[in-house]
Amino acid sequence: MKELLEQTTKIIKRQNELKKLRGENFNIFSILKMESKENATHSAFLGELLNPKGSHLMGNLFLQHFINIALPKPLGIEKNNSKPVFDVTKANLKLEKYVGERNDDNRTGGRIDIYLFDDNGHSISIENKIYADDQNVQIERYVNHNKNKNRVVYLDLWGNEPSEKSMGDLKVDKDFYSISYKKEIIDWLELCLKESADQPILRESIKQYSILIKKLTNQLTDKTMAKEVEDLIKSNYLSAKTIQNNVTTVELNGAKLFLDDVALELTSKLGNEWIIWVNDDLTQAWSGLGLRHKNWDGAKICLEGQSKIPWSNNVYGVWANEKNWNRTDINDKLKGVEILKDNFKNNNNWPFYKRLLNLSTDSRRARLFNDTQRQELLNIVTEKLVTLALACEAPLSEVKKIQK
Repeated sequence: MKELLEQTTKIIKRQNELKKLRGENFNIFSILKMESKENATHSAFLGELLNPKGSHLMGNLFLQHFINIALPKPLGIEKNNSKPVFDVTKANLKLEKYVGERNDDNRTGGRIDIYLFDDNGHSISIENKIYADDQNVQIERYVNHNKNKNRVVYLDLWGNEPSEKSMGDLKVDKDFYSISYKKEIIDWLELCLKESADQPILRESIKQYSILIKKLTNQLTDKTMAKEVEDLIKSNYLSAKTIQNNVTTVELNGAKLFLDDVALELTSKLGNEWIIWVNDDLTQAWSGLGLRHKNWDGAKICLEGQSKIPWSNNVYGVWANEKNWNRTDINDKLKGVEILKDNFKNNNNWPFYKRLLNLSTDSRRARLFNDTQRQELLNIVTEKLVTLALACEAPLSEVKKIQK
């Protein structure tokens, strides 16, 4: 295993040197911190390429390539001579398509990330997942839309099937398609690159996006080196599997130790008047770190997974479910807290929340295992939590839980 890791490290080092020479480190999506934004980055870019009326001016060529790659197998709705023929020559596209009020009981409604439709009433519905969790009966709702004339595509980074809560009793390749960024989207982008050979701006934009996808899915951009890694794994298969099977445990333990250190720092800086804890099991959704002053009536400040801390872009803020704490009272008491005026959002559980501690990608998680980067991250997270806690100490002491 040691030899396998050493040889792989050498290949990655060569790959990084080549990336510098090729200028691949300059990636506009990474620079603008748009790597993992499902709608603003991925749905928008994919949608523009898929749209026959898109600014690429390649007509329906990209869309036809996508259909050939992503939808090659016939579904159940295509049997008995009722095959819906999607007309790419008369195709239109809409992002965030509203298909009716969401009704989980009836399995209908919602918003479809990328929606293609032709003049004959046929449609292709693409549910785009980067790191977000599946919604309840989500795929079931989309399959029930435009019944028998709609093809549903579930797209995620690795090709995982939707969760049971999303697809219910539906089956892949029978009721809907399941594709990945790692395989089908990369293959499709390669075809788009070839078609764009004489369009330098379009070609380079697609190339930058392809490099981003390879980064998110842990693929080398150099095919020769990628083949070297594949050969290494083949010749050291059992060792590679042993390493693979322990990566998740290492990531989980790394995140837990990091939060434990944050808790120690908070205890040192805030003192004994504060109750601070870290959940033991970070594999549970929405677990994490919490703290509250002894004078608070149950409200707390949390750093929680969105949905699981070791593998998510997580959030922090004031936690007080609106069923148990008067939201008007909380807003009134905290209206003078300056830090909460800085782009904090709200929902049923959080009167104020904001993203903090992004561990959603391999490169971000790697900071947990680099002493310098880990310390920088520890300082940032601790400072944010201490600042918020001290600012809320007096106002939240006046907020009482609703008595029922």
